[in-house]
Amino acid sequence: MEIFNRNNFINLSKKKANPTITIYSPTSRQSSDGYKKDQINFKNQLKDVKSKLEKEHMMEESDIEKLLSPASELLDNHKFWQNNSDMLACFISEEGMEMIKVPIDLREGQNFIGEKPMLLPMIPELSDDGHYYILLLNLDQIRLYEATRNTVQEIILDPEEVAVSFTAEEEEDENQDQLHGQGGSGNVGAMFHGHDGGSDEVKKVTILNYFHRMTNMLEPKLNQNPLPLVLAGVDYLIPIFNDATKYNHMLKGHVSGAYGEKDMMTLHQKSWEIVAPFFEKEKIKRKENYDQKAADGLAISNDKLKIIKAALTGGVDTLLVNSNHQHLYGSYDPDNHQINISEDKKKGEHCLIDEAASKVVEFSGKVYMVEDDNMPDGAQVAAILRYPL
Repeated sequence: MEIFNRNNFINLSKKKANPTITIYSPTSRQSSDGYKKDQINFKNQLKDVKSKLEKEHMMEESDIEKLLSPASELLDNHKFWQNNSDMLACFISEEGMEMIKVPIDLREGQNFIGEKPMLLPMIPELSDDGHYYILLLNLDQIRLYEATRNTVQEIILDPEEVAVSFTAEEEEDENQDQLHGQGGSGNVGAMFHGHDGGSDEVKKVTILNYFHRMTNMLEPKLNQNPLPLVLAGVDYLIPIFNDATKYNHMLKGHVSGAYGEKDMMTLHQKSWEIVAPFFEKEKIKRKENYDQKAADGLAISNDKLKIIKAALTGGVDTLLVNSNHQHLYGSYDPDNHQINISEDKKKGEHCLIDEAASKVVEFSGKVYMVEDDNMPDGAQVAAILRYPL
């Protein structure tokens, strides 16, 4: 799995084609039925999309088959279904199909047809509201995971892009020194190489230098989608890594112990015990911040159109969207700064809440999907503003 980041989101939000089909389908890491349930879920979404294209968009069957053919071919690709995350996001237009696998817990499939992608279900992948990284400091191989309360998945690091193994580097250096020694040059054994000798202080310096190299390669990737990060590994490595890292979202505490490739679920369980209090504090802090901003006239929840207008023009710092919100279809006239609302979705219209969320992300704001009980006044949307309106 690769990191889905803010730039990916913004690029998707700017794509337009008529029609653009968005499908979100639950998928499985492991399956007792050969992934048949996942395939059936996706097949049902395609069936529903086909019906909508026929009845609502008046498309010919041959054109529908051509448009959906890349997605239909997935149903027979058994290898594809064996290598998934928790949710498959699929975006289809006449330009082709784009698929994204993400660790978002999706209970039911969803589909949308319009002139651009529907991206609200991807918001949890961008916010730090329950999403975090686990970095396993195993000197044989560094491993990076992305996790939520209910999901965890490894982000595969390319050894050509990130120095993932201290041990491999040390062995390569030792082999090079031996070759030089056999050639009559060099001073074999004069330099400490990790595991074969040398003082503890020399070893710490060697590991610190490795962590400096590794973090210089890894952190630009993390900063594409900066989430809180919790460390895992034997205790003596943690302070060495902390001396090397410049990442601004490190969490206090770590998962202590020697872990390897097969310990992902254990790491997930133990890491959640560390991060759960952090996320709870963040939710309380966000509510307190909202209440304070509301007292200062910089937060609103009782005027959807005002919030959407502010979001579309860069005036929203933080947008809160009710997880159980109803789509609000309409259009925005930027020349007259006017929003038109429709009772039923019309051609050329998109969900204005989705539009607002996309713009807030584009303007470097934050968007959170919030459970109904935690929304201010039980609203559909609420916002912290950058300036008074």
